[in-house]
Amino acid sequence: MAQRLLGPSVLCTVLAAILLTGCVTTSNDVPLRAGRVPATDQDLKLVTYNVAFGAVAGGLGALLNGQDGPPLRRFARGAGWGAAGGGVSYLGKWQAGAISENERLIYGLPARLLHDTGISIIENAALDRPPLDRLATHLGVVRLDVRPRSGHVQVRLLPVTTLLFAVLLADPDVDFALGRSLVYGAPLFSGNGPETAPITGGSGNGRAFPGVVFVNRQDEEFHDTAAHELVHAFQFREMARVEATLWRPLDASLRQGPGYRRLARWIYLDSPVLALLSYFVVEGGKLEAPCKYDNWLELEAEAFGSRRPVGVCP
Repeated sequence: MAQRLLGPSVLCTVLAAILLTGCVTTSNDVPLRAGRVPATDQDLKLVTYNVAFGAVAGGLGALLNGQDGPPLRRFARGAGWGAAGGGVSYLGKWQAGAISENERLIYGLPARLLHDTGISIIENAALDRPPLDRLATHLGVVRLDVRPRSGHVQVRLLPVTTLLFAVLLADPDVDFALGRSLVYGAPLFSGNGPETAPITGGSGNGRAFPGVVFVNRQDEEFHDTAAHELVHAFQFREMARVEATLWRPLDASLRQGPGYRRLARWIYLDSPVLALLSYFVVEGGKLEAPCKYDNWLELEAEAFGSRRPVGVCP
């Protein structure tokens, strides 16, 4: 009963905080580049997307994974807490813009902690658990799960992040910045010039991959780029964690085997499939200038990262 009463009040409080604080701060009077028009209702869409993402992920996940109560009640409970988590993750993404606003990477860490909290609430909702049953974060190449009530901690390797981290670490054109990574909230690599951008080839001042980020240290807008790419890192994390909740019934079936069960104790699959499908297939759009921000995930990263109106093609 307490949880049912608490859910709506928490959700209303989070949404009110968003509407009163964060929602009005991604737009300002910065002029757009020639040939672009402002994205319609940018701030409202950012709030709606993040809250709706949490609600859909939480509701569908609870429907698939839950056992407590009728399906419609499970869906409603998961959607309500998922929406609240989406609101918190929104605030984490908005906080990432403080990196560019203050030109200091240290603002990335509180952004990451806020976002992790929001996604943990969504994840718990999708697994039909209490909203703060477990708090999880992707810390470098591992996932750290903490159960606040018992203090139990579980550490698991992130295989996709580990692979990408190793590839970038072996790249002679980029350097790993440990100190900056600790305050930034994600493993941060840098190089001298856009042509050093790893893996994807070509050139670019910033790249975000599952679990790791590259930023050109010579970029005149270094902190803007770092904030933009951190939001992309958040997008990868939330997609991977939501994807894992949707695969949970299959995972539960595979855990009947002792070999898989032992493996699952130490490895957490940070799959990039949902993120890549969303970016390239669902969102689509031209990913190069001048229409790059017609892609929603690019628009979101730029809006939060720079806290300014984003221009799209007319």
